[in-house]
Amino acid sequence: KTQTLNFYLVNDEFYLVDVPGYGFASVNKDTQHKFGMMIEEYLISRKDLKRVFLLVDYRHKPSEDDLLMFNFMKYYNLDVTIVATKADKLNQKEKAKSDKFLEEAFPLKENDNIVIFSSVTKKGKEEMYNIIKSSLGTK
Repeated sequence: KTQTLNFYLVNDEFYLVDVPGYGFASVNKDTQHKFGMMIEEYLISRKDLKRVFLLVDYRHKPSEDDLLMFNFMKYYNLDVTIVATKADKLNQKEKAKSDKFLEEAFPLKENDNIVIFSSVTKKGKEEMYNIIKSSLGTK
């Protein structure tokens, strides 16, 4: 339901910024366009942007919007972490299928990565912390 850029100061060290997702089907086309322009402007003009976390649903094949957003970020040479959420909702066979979809959909570059994440089991939590620390240049 995010409709603005929301800045969260973490430990007085850095900001995490939450932007509207593209799952905003409940708003009209005009508002969707404004969200898109706001996100684009933020991503391409923010000089101190260290990394972008693109959240995708691990249960489903990446959407056309997921791919467009990823390609947009790569066009502007942004470092990207794909965060595949809801990992706790799949069995082993489904996870293998989803891993293949992610690998095929997102051609990662040197500083990019994929984290399989679950807020329920905490899978991927430490990996996310390490990526954030590394992006900030801290150990």
